[in-house]
Amino acid sequence: MLKELIIKNFAIVDNLRLEFTGGVNVLTGETGAGKSIIVDALGIILGGKAGGALIKTGANEAAVEAFFDVNENEAATRLGIDLSDGLIIRRVISSAGKNRVYVNGSMVNLQNLQEIGEPLLDIHGQHEHQSLMSRVRQMRLVDSFGKIEENVRKYKELLSVYRSLSQERDILSENLRQRNQRIDVLRYQIEEIDAAAVKYDEKELLIKELTMLSNLTAIKELSESSYEILNSGDFSVNDRLSLVSENLMRLQSLDEHASELYNMAKEALSYTNELCIMLRGYKENVDLTGGKLDEVETRLELIKKIEKKYGDGTVEIYKFRDEAQCELDSLLNAEERLESIEAEIDSTRAALTNAAYSVSKKRKTAASTLTEDVNISLRELAFKNAKFEIKVDNGTADNDTLRFLNDGADTIEFLFSANPGEPLKPIQKVASGGELSRLMLALKSAASDCDDIGVLVFDEVDAGIGGETADAVGEKLKKLSAKHQVFCITHLPQIASKADNHAKIIKDDAGAAVNIEVQQLTGEARVSELARMLSGVITDISLEHARELLSKNLQPLNSQR
Repeated sequence: MLKELIIKNFAIVDNLRLEFTGGVNVLTGETGAGKSIIVDALGIILGGKAGGALIKTGANEAAVEAFFDVNENEAATRLGIDLSDGLIIRRVISSAGKNRVYVNGSMVNLQNLQEIGEPLLDIHGQHEHQSLMSRVRQMRLVDSFGKIEENVRKYKELLSVYRSLSQERDILSENLRQRNQRIDVLRYQIEEIDAAAVKYDEKELLIKELTMLSNLTAIKELSESSYEILNSGDFSVNDRLSLVSENLMRLQSLDEHASELYNMAKEALSYTNELCIMLRGYKENVDLTGGKLDEVETRLELIKKIEKKYGDGTVEIYKFRDEAQCELDSLLNAEERLESIEAEIDSTRAALTNAAYSVSKKRKTAASTLTEDVNISLRELAFKNAKFEIKVDNGTADNDTLRFLNDGADTIEFLFSANPGEPLKPIQKVASGGELSRLMLALKSAASDCDDIGVLVFDEVDAGIGGETADAVGEKLKKLSAKHQVFCITHLPQIASKADNHAKIIKDDAGAAVNIEVQQLTGEARVSELARMLSGVITDISLEHARELLSKNLQPLNSQR
């Protein structure tokens, strides 16, 4: 439900705030008072075109803000917008060309706004946004009317499987043509990786070993020099430490307090002897011929080559190998899999064909019933010679091959002719705004139980009618308001008298600038407006007639029948 609309610096509006209720909301006023500006503002909220010409003279920007009391909206939820307190849409039009859109305070783009607005509100009037101009919406309405959404859902599931299998078959068929060459490439890659047998951290270990091997001469010199210091000559560390040990042994025989010193000397001598043995083995194993260095460098070059071709590091290399193995296995089994897929495609196609025919049959039945209901409504709305038809075409008349479209085999088109002798044409080509609005009223009335758009706006629905027809239009709007919030811009008192909320638009051009205001009408103020609409002037007779009209329409609908 649309609860509130705020318009600032828009067209000739300075600052306007309108509050609405459920049921039927009517906007009345003199011709040229600015009622169409309200419709234009609602169109802006839906994502309609907005340019600098809409900004009031002297202002830098215009703003339109609408509050919808809703707790679900698929597009808003997808964008992460919280709907716990409803939905506030604000659109700002700037003279600098930088227009902005906010939904519950979050900035969104125009496409997001259009997606959010689509299920909220529908405007019916010449050249205005109308959901049923879209063939997608027409299809959805027929399916909802016929309660065949579950059949369509099952069809879509089968179609998804069928398309997936067909895509896999095409890929396999293409692969088979290049199969042998590709198999040779994959086998070579796998064998090359397996032959290299690169181990985890091997590269890092080899780099360390290469650093050591590149410094063999220095390593040899340092190890031999250290050995000689420890164990060669008359003044080696070992000889001196042996002499120290002997001295301390004699010392402890003279002073028992020196025993700890002697033990330490013996232990130090033991360590140096062990170090001598290890140093001797180490220096004798240092190979200065360079064979090991060549071996390490060759291995590193091989690893770098493998990494360059298949990925940096063992993880990437073996990931490449696993993927290559999977592709190789798939190619080796391609012919067998292709035969299996063909069988699956045949069985899925048969099931899909049955589902498509089933949907098409139910859809045609629903379209026929809806067509009949709409034509009845059209006659009630004074379209005595009008004709409406829903064309459902699955293409099989000229082609035995059933087409598989996204929602079934069918295309749907709503056709209309307002006068005898005129051919049926797509409703998008209906010229008269009034005719189109009444046609939409008939459609919405016939499908009110299944139409999911909450707010309906009818502009020009009373064009060219009066008397009993106007009363019939009002009745249709009233009945429609049981399932939808209805807005109607009207010049007819028969329609305005059926409103649950009546607002009058007044143009004020007495000052230096033109502005429009809104009055919420109740009691005698509403009676006076209905009297003006009845006779053009307010008289005692028109006031009495207005009271009678209002009293009649305040009765429950059932008591009026």
